[in-house]
Amino acid sequence: MSKKLITLLVCLIATTLLFGQKDSLQKNSTATQLEDVIVTANKIEQKQNGTSKVITVITAAQIQQNAGRTIAQVLNEQAGLSLPGSLSNLGTVPSIYMRGAASGRTLILLDGAPVGDPSMISNEFDLNLVPLNQVERIEILKGAQSTLYGSDAIGGVINIITKSKGRPFVSGALSYGSYGTKQSNLQFNSSINKLNYTIGFENQNADGFSSAKDITNKANFDKDGYQNNSFFVKAKYKIDSLWDLQLSSRKTAYTSAIDYGGFMDDKDNEFKNATTMSGLMLKYKKAKTNFQLQYQYTTQDRTYLNDSIDRTYTIFENNQYAGTTHFADAFLSRAIHKNIQWIIGTDFRYGSYNQTYASISQYGPYNDVFKDTFQLQNALYTSILINDNAKKWLLELGARYNNHNRFGNNQTFTINPSYALSNQVRLIASVSTGFKAPSLYQLSYNDQLKAETSFNTELGISFRKGQVFARAVYYNRNIKNGIDYNYIDYNFFNFIQQKVNGLEIEIQHPITEQHQISLNYTLMNGQETNQNRITTTDTITYNYLLKRPKHSLNAQWNYTINNKWNSSVTGRFISERKDVGGYTKPDVTLGYYTLINASIQYKWSNRITVFANGQNLLNDNFNEINGYNAIGRMFQFGIRLN
Repeated sequence: MSKKLITLLVCLIATTLLFGQKDSLQKNSTATQLEDVIVTANKIEQKQNGTSKVITVITAAQIQQNAGRTIAQVLNEQAGLSLPGSLSNLGTVPSIYMRGAASGRTLILLDGAPVGDPSMISNEFDLNLVPLNQVERIEILKGAQSTLYGSDAIGGVINIITKSKGRPFVSGALSYGSYGTKQSNLQFNSSINKLNYTIGFENQNADGFSSAKDITNKANFDKDGYQNNSFFVKAKYKIDSLWDLQLSSRKTAYTSAIDYGGFMDDKDNEFKNATTMSGLMLKYKKAKTNFQLQYQYTTQDRTYLNDSIDRTYTIFENNQYAGTTHFADAFLSRAIHKNIQWIIGTDFRYGSYNQTYASISQYGPYNDVFKDTFQLQNALYTSILINDNAKKWLLELGARYNNHNRFGNNQTFTINPSYALSNQVRLIASVSTGFKAPSLYQLSYNDQLKAETSFNTELGISFRKGQVFARAVYYNRNIKNGIDYNYIDYNFFNFIQQKVNGLEIEIQHPITEQHQISLNYTLMNGQETNQNRITTTDTITYNYLLKRPKHSLNAQWNYTINNKWNSSVTGRFISERKDVGGYTKPDVTLGYYTLINASIQYKWSNRITVFANGQNLLNDNFNEINGYNAIGRMFQFGIRLN
């Protein structure tokens, strides 16, 4: 059966379920679902229908259904998101593209605090550093959000919220799967008077497969293994009825043997990445008044060691990075009228990094030490949330002033209105600007770089009734002063102009109490003016974005067999896309692919659940990144204790 036919069948089945069973839904109209409480939209707790922003919540129940997978793989199936590398060998650092914005243009938060590696080219965050088993839920906020969240939030914001329970519990899981993948985790929660704390640990090992693709199928490329250890602790102290204090610390370290280049095997190489994140959060809440003070300190250590004597040019490389970040944020939210909520805040960010490099090639040894470099920025931001008495109109007006010690200052704004046509239907719109400060790595080459800027518009409609939800959103974004690497003078420069527009459609529909389906489709059109990748001497406009598909479709069917058994089947279609063919070579086309995944869970008792999942069940041979392999058919089996 062809891949196109399978994709068509998935769409037809989803459509049939959506529109062919209205009677079943009406019979089950008494079923209700409490709306998820979110914190990412405006930094304060509110229900999803209390904001007109485009936000998606991946719940704890959905995360449990994806046991054995990674955060990147779960995010990869959401509308408007593409994460090439998420289906590659474990240890691959996935890129995060939201609405076509390049890597490093989506801000990642961990429990509300920005995270990123100041030694990475674009200050990206490595999602391998947070195991999915330690996550309570994920909030995805789309569109430029620099007004409240500052730099890097051009494409949007992803807030990863880790587990923290209010009642004593012990939980853990063991699983084993294809490619020698083994996972184990254990978490403990308890309380002492006003103190509640959670401690967790996870270990993951895999034999893996060759990251690099062997196009001759004769070179006997070796497997690239992976090992990850993660530990975290969270403690929350209830000072009184209004104040509480939360302390947290996390340590994650992993080692992988990912091949350094496409189509080339490295017999003796090692990549290590370790991070420590420690922070505190002080909260005050009384009626419609909220105050929050947050601080986080992060260290990052990365090492690339390649001692592959099979290479003909460079036979030894040792590249070491060390980074440090400080983040502090304080804001006050207060009702200044029964229909007006005012938010005012300030944040401070400091980052530094250094690097040492040593190599041996056919030209002899080479050593280099990058001097310590740092940057700091502080900002003042404000937002006003307005609604009418009938709760028909919602309006957010926001502004930020940002001061950077390298490139000076800039400003951003947000205008985000919405109008309820009925109790179920709401029109949404937004106009906003965003920015991305140059990274420390880029500034170490060119300290004259300016911030990237973006102008964004959005228009959509949403429908919500009980458990039924549907949303369609059109978006448009223009980026100026984009930062990239110039192969003429071998330096970073402000030049890229990017235009992106697209459509996102999301549907969630409970057909009956047993059957639920969800569907999302993304259409993205991108255009980018950049240095010619073949000649490197002139300028060219590309009518596509590298690694980002024009069409993507995800469909999921959940079937609750009875109070013991639960199952789900997902289908994913990705259209053709372009990738770099090599230095001064034409871009290449990566073919479309279709993935069918399935999972099943059996509740053995109130405390024990057995689960199994399979990915790429049709064993489709596909590539996410030119020159690298992606997963074949794989299975995982496990047991979960709660």
